[in-house]
Order: sequence, then C-alpha cells, then structure tokens
Amino acid sequence: MDLIFVVDPLSGPKWLYEALKKNVQLYSSVMSTTDTYTVTSAQNDHGCTTVRAHPRNATYHVVDYADETDRERLADLPAGSVVRLELSRAGRRGNVWCAESVRTAHTDGGE
Repeated sequence: MDLIFVVDPLSGPKWLYEALKKNVQLYSSVMSTTDTYTVTSAQNDHGCTTVRAHPRNATYHVVDYADETDRERLADLPAGSVVRLELSRAGRRGNVWCAESVRTAHTDGGE
C-alpha cells in the first residue's frame, strides 16, 4: 500500500514538507522533468544558473538545489557545458526551478 501526501511547499508547513521529502515519495502538483540542458549563464552570486533545454530551446533559471553537492556541481560548470538535470518548479509563478539532481553529460568528460 502506498501512502501519498500532497503538500504545497510554498504554503504548507516547511518542516512537514522537508520531513516528507526525505522519507517518502512526494507527489504534488509541481511539474518535474529530467532532460539534457546547456548552461547559458554560469551560476551568479545569488546561486542562479540559467540553462537551455535540448531540443526545445526553452530557458530555465535554476535558483534552488536539492543539496549543497548539486549546487556546487552546477556552480563548477562554465557557460556552454552540457548537463543532465532533474528540475521541479521552485515557485508557482515565474521561470524558477529547483535542481533535484545534477549529472554532468559525457560530452563534458563527466560521469
């Protein structure tokens, strides 16, 4: 039997969201997508990295990270790098995203 929680991370209690995120599979109305992206703007002082999806050319602003390792992994990539990302919405409005996983593509000598 699966237990499914639907928690809005923006309006729900943050402690509940964090606990559920770590301990159960979390389903929500938040869109999540894994794809290949090109870094168009390296991470700035505010932690924002801009990427472009292949082949759609959609642009995403990554402003949040699942953990510090993912933030550092993306911060180390210069513009033009190709990376595999799993993204989920970081907010209800705007084009801001959370990197749930970051994997350097083979074309950059990554894993």
